[in-house]
Amino acid sequence: MTGERSREPTVLAAGKRFHREVQAAYVAELLGMQLSDAAERTIVRPGGKRQRADILLLVTDEPERMQFVVEIKSTIWQARTAAKQRALFLSHLRQMHGYLDVLLDNIGRDVDSVVPALLYPRRPSDMTVEQLEAIALPKGIMVVFYDDMDWRPDAP
Repeated sequence: MTGERSREPTVLAAGKRFHREVQAAYVAELLGMQLSDAAERTIVRPGGKRQRADILLLVTDEPERMQFVVEIKSTIWQARTAAKQRALFLSHLRQMHGYLDVLLDNIGRDVDSVVPALLYPRRPSDMTVEQLEAIALPKGIMVVFYDDMDWRPDAP
């Protein structure tokens, strides 16, 4: 061993950069909040298992208290077969359902609704978008693409 530190894989480093970029844009630009007030919140599941939601915001304005949970994924869909896309997407949905199992229990007490979204860097082909949305939307989960968003604070 030469004493060199191993570097994290390029794909992991790129994914972390994307997470930070999205968290900063989503929170600071759209909502005027501090990033530290919303990003990377721990959700404790029954049994004590801990998960980390990338963005968890409670919007307390009346008349409806909405909680937004956003899971940021750096997945690039184009390089995958349809079967691999589906398998990966189902794992992302299972992760989101883990959050929802806890967050939905607060409806009527701390919040009035929970709005879940999976956010990806770039919009894939129309056919892939249709396939992803056909799985997610009936479950009440939005699929959002970063390159479709206008992150300017003055955008309508």
